[in-house]
Amino acid sequence: MSSPRHRYISVGGTQIFYREAGPPDAPALLLLHGFPSSSVQFRHLLWTLADRWRLVAPDLPGFGFSAVPDHRHFAYTFAHLAEVIEGFVRAMGIEPRALYLHDYGAQTGFRLLASAALRPAALVIQNSEAYFDAGRTDAWSSAEAYWRDPSDANRERMRASLLNEDGIRSEFVEQLPAHIAERIDPAVIRLACDHVQRPGVADALLDLHRDYGSNVAFYPAIQAYLRRSRLPTLILWGRCDQYYRPAQAEAFRQDLPDAAIEYFDGGHWLLETHPGEVAAAVQNFLQRHLAPPALRPLHEMRGVQ
Repeated sequence: MSSPRHRYISVGGTQIFYREAGPPDAPALLLLHGFPSSSVQFRHLLWTLADRWRLVAPDLPGFGFSAVPDHRHFAYTFAHLAEVIEGFVRAMGIEPRALYLHDYGAQTGFRLLASAALRPAALVIQNSEAYFDAGRTDAWSSAEAYWRDPSDANRERMRASLLNEDGIRSEFVEQLPAHIAERIDPAVIRLACDHVQRPGVADALLDLHRDYGSNVAFYPAIQAYLRRSRLPTLILWGRCDQYYRPAQAEAFRQDLPDAAIEYFDGGHWLLETHPGEVAAAVQNFLQRHLAPPALRPLHEMRGVQ
């Protein structure tokens, strides 16, 4: 099994950091992360799935170790993030066989699916909504108030409530029971907290939050794509997600009646609290739907660096 690599690539003049693992000739799995984390959330999967897959996990612009272009000259919108990731995929020379989509990464990936910029054979969707009302909680209220009325006053309220240490920690810990919350690596929380203090990051993220209404407007398009494609899909959901309860996961069956849904006693960050269980679910799903011939026997993969 090849060890994870940590690299940069320029996409349209923007430096994009990415993590990669697995043999270069193996089927590619593209992993797109959520807010306020980065590709670091996939660190466990990069070890556990790299025997059969080429895993590629970029940091979106403004996140993790990727560049943070000045928001006055770079559009922090989900449509633009999709353009950057499309450019990233082309620059990497990969044709992902499957996508793992989470949170902001899902809203980015949904656009690439609907436009046919990506044509995977299977999807994994984790705690990411495509149906506005199903399972929605009151935790949405402050973010929704901002994108519905992006006034300077609401922007500063969002900055004060979210883009600080307490706000970032609450994004990870949510209202999880203590025995689940203690599984979340504090280093991941610290990395996200420190990141929002970097020059330009807060304004970039506030611009992106302001654009969230465009995702809601896009829901009919991704729903139509799911109905057309009927791709094999695994939906992973933490029952304690502070933004959307399991009814959101079930809503996907409106357009993907054969979707597999697996629930966990966690929240929005299952890769932090249930990494082994998630890895097993993803591995089983991919083997079931994409092998053979997409996957070579394990014994052929041993020793590949």
